[in-house]
Amino acid sequence: MILYMIRHGQARDESPTGHDCDRSLVSHGREQAEAIAEFLSETAHQSPALVLSSPYLRAKETGTPIWAQMNQLQQIDDRLGADRCVSDILDVIPDAGDAQAIAIISHNPIISRAIDVLIAGLEAPRLHSMRTGELIGVQFDPSDPIGSGHIVTRFRLGD
Repeated sequence: MILYMIRHGQARDESPTGHDCDRSLVSHGREQAEAIAEFLSETAHQSPALVLSSPYLRAKETGTPIWAQMNQLQQIDDRLGADRCVSDILDVIPDAGDAQAIAIISHNPIISRAIDVLIAGLEAPRLHSMRTGELIGVQFDPSDPIGSGHIVTRFRLGD
C-alpha cells in the first residue's frame, strides 16, 4: 500500500476568529494544493482511492482540489487534526480496506513523525520534517505497517 502524506498548503498566520483551526490558505497555499492534485492524478505511482483530511480549515482547503481531481467527495477525519497523535494517523490505514493507495492531509509535527514510524519503527529518530504543501508517498505493508515502509515519491511545488 502507498500512503500519500500531505502537509496542508501555506496558511495565514492568524484567523478571523483567533483559533488555529480556522486559519485559511494564502494564495500560494492554494497553488500548492492545485499542484498536489495534478501530481496525484498525473504523476503519482498510484492514484489514491481515498483522500482524508484533518477538520482544520487549511487542510480542508488543501483537499478541495484533490477531491475534485480524484472525483471524490470531501472526507474529513478528526483523527488527522493538529492536536492528535501518530497512532491516530496510523489508525486510518485499516479504513482503506483493499485500496492500493490512500492520501491523508494533516499537520506537523504528527505527519512527519508518522512517516518516521512507518519507515524506521516506534523508536525512530526524527528523520523527516515536512514543509507546507509537501507530499511524501510511503509504501508499506498494511498488515504490519510500523517500520516496513520506504519513500517512493516526494513532491512540492517549485522543488
